[in-house]
Amino acid sequence: MEKIFNYLNLYLKSLNFVWKTSKSIMLWMILMVPIQSILPSISIFITNIVVNKISSLNSINLTMLIAVWGVSFFLNNLISPLLVMIQGRMTDLLTYQLNTELMRKSERLQNISYFEDSEFYNDIQLLSSEASWRPVNLLVFGTSLISNAIVFASMLLMVSSVNILVSLLLFVVLIPQGIIAYRIQQQAFETLVSNSEESRKLDYYSQVLLSNNHIKDIRLYNLYFFFITKYTDVFTSITDKLQVDRRKKFTNSALFITLNSIVIILMFGYVIIQIKKGILDLGVIFVFSTSIIYSINSMARLVEDSSLLYDTLLYMENFFKFIEIEDELSTEVPITKTENNFGDDIIEFRNVNFSYSNNSDLVLSNVSFKIAEGEKIAIVGENGAGKTTLVKLLCAFYPNYSGDIIVNNKSLREYELTDYRKQITSIFQDFSKFDISLRENVALSDLSRIFKNEDITKALDKGRFNMKDMSLDQVLGRKFDGGKELSGGEWQKVALSRAFFSNAPILILDEPTASIDAKAEYELFQDFLQLTQGKTVFYITHRLASVKFADKILVLKSGVIHSFGTHNELMNKDEYYRKLYKMQSSMYAEE
Repeated sequence: MEKIFNYLNLYLKSLNFVWKTSKSIMLWMILMVPIQSILPSISIFITNIVVNKISSLNSINLTMLIAVWGVSFFLNNLISPLLVMIQGRMTDLLTYQLNTELMRKSERLQNISYFEDSEFYNDIQLLSSEASWRPVNLLVFGTSLISNAIVFASMLLMVSSVNILVSLLLFVVLIPQGIIAYRIQQQAFETLVSNSEESRKLDYYSQVLLSNNHIKDIRLYNLYFFFITKYTDVFTSITDKLQVDRRKKFTNSALFITLNSIVIILMFGYVIIQIKKGILDLGVIFVFSTSIIYSINSMARLVEDSSLLYDTLLYMENFFKFIEIEDELSTEVPITKTENNFGDDIIEFRNVNFSYSNNSDLVLSNVSFKIAEGEKIAIVGENGAGKTTLVKLLCAFYPNYSGDIIVNNKSLREYELTDYRKQITSIFQDFSKFDISLRENVALSDLSRIFKNEDITKALDKGRFNMKDMSLDQVLGRKFDGGKELSGGEWQKVALSRAFFSNAPILILDEPTASIDAKAEYELFQDFLQLTQGKTVFYITHRLASVKFADKILVLKSGVIHSFGTHNELMNKDEYYRKLYKMQSSMYAEE
């Protein structure tokens, strides 16, 4: 009973979403679906009158009946393509509404830890990938469910005009059969399609062989047989268990069908006897036989459509859960409007502690430092020291840190975050490669200047990107026709150009030259101070030979500030930093 209640609640919630998408189209559908569903009953009713009264009908009455029957026949055929057209338009609007709601919710989720959770990321990817066709199912199966429910009810009403007890008996024998059939289909869906552990394994094993993420290893080690075997083993295990239960339910269903057939045959015999006695008219045979067929068919469609709709309602449930997520960062009340006139002490970390979840170890522990406007800060340390996490906190990507981060003499928690982030531009290790034009790729850091060709060209020069007769409107990447794929180093130069294009006063560079050749890196750092003039720079790198330009160097070790000072100071007093630096210097010397 609880499942039925949840099913109806989800369906009503989904219908409300459809209503909000387009009230006018929804009204048309509310009008046409019942009319289309009732028209078969009208045709049967008129046919019954004609059969019973044809000898006694005068030409006028007969003409009127034929006219009404003809109108119902015409409308029944006309409404179908009209409803398809209206459903198509509503599907377009629903697809747009679903996708834009997902994108807007993503915008409102300021805390990026959601997107770093694998289960959440898989769910949102599933929502996004299915948003183009789920609205079709919601409308087609939803309207079909309502339509067949009306047909079923109207046919029972037609049978009740013959004998109300016969109608009630028909209802009693068909409903249990429908429930059993529904449970069989629902269990099959939940086992093979839903988000169970086994079904997710099936999906994973197939996707491993079909996605580009693993194709090199799959080809290199010829792993097709391995993963196909794993897929087959899980599939066989699932279906063997499922088939046992299906046989039990089929046996029960067969018993009900046998019982139903006996009852319906007896009812049909009763109708024949009543006609022979002159109690019922001859047309009742047509009414009864046609209504029985419509009732059984509409019940079968109800079962099928409700099972298929159940699949879509589970999707809508996940959609509603995603839309209703409350984010700690997005619910903050804006307090301070960000200003560009930073003071002398632009940024300060005060005893900052951070872990990615309540159960994990601290990634940053008691981090405290202060820098002034325009300073260039290099952040160094071994992998896992917390370098990238530190600058992500500065970008206000996570709310769950203790201590405080002060920017322009105000706590970071007091800023309106979208406005605050306009003061920062960055290139992270996993920088984005957008399959859009070169112009757009660079101008994303300041879209108000997207048509400033001269500024974009200057930024590309700063990033050492060689256009090679390429126009600014050249589409990059492989996804679209005419797109030009770049090498890893070229993509990184585009990302660097994007960072240089921005007028934001704070610049974050996280391993900005990892994919760039040594010559280009050397040329870049020759002019680095000039390229970043007037900006406060955080520069994360493993290549310690490039940190000499920095005003200060922040050395992190296991999430703790190990030391903080100039290169010369650290070389003199910090054995850990000196060891890291000399180790890399010896590698460069060997090269």
